[in-house]
Amino acid sequence: MTWLPLFGTVLGAVIALGSTLLVEGRRERREDRIERRKTRQEVYSRYLAAHAEARTQLRVLSLSPDLTDEDRGHRAFTAFAACYTSRYELAVLAPQSVLTPAKAFERRAKDLRDLVIASTYVHTREERMRDYLDAMALLQMAMRNDLEVDEISLLPPD
Repeated sequence: MTWLPLFGTVLGAVIALGSTLLVEGRRERREDRIERRKTRQEVYSRYLAAHAEARTQLRVLSLSPDLTDEDRGHRAFTAFAACYTSRYELAVLAPQSVLTPAKAFERRAKDLRDLVIASTYVHTREERMRDYLDAMALLQMAMRNDLEVDEISLLPPD
């Protein structure tokens, strides 16, 4: 009979310790998921913001007829250079379901850059801009799916 209270105490301690470890493990996993999601959200935001800034700079360059071809080319490459940092962050953190549309989107963005450099942006703007915006929409949808956010279109105005 003297072992029964000791056994009950040990059993209670094991149950308490086990449940504490289980709850703590679940809490840590939940916090880790939240932190990873927040990090991806920040990376996605930086990536899209860098491309928006580059697009704006390219649009300004396309409307500047007083620039030499060399100067326009230099400025276009410089405008797009800011996109590389966020692309590498994306490559490290994003799943393949986001990386594939991101690569397609970057091809369209480089097409716009190359049109500005060639001074043909104004003449072929509509078709290329539509391709670019379509690629952006697919990328945003992939990012939102990865973040498990509802399907709201975030397309910028033309």
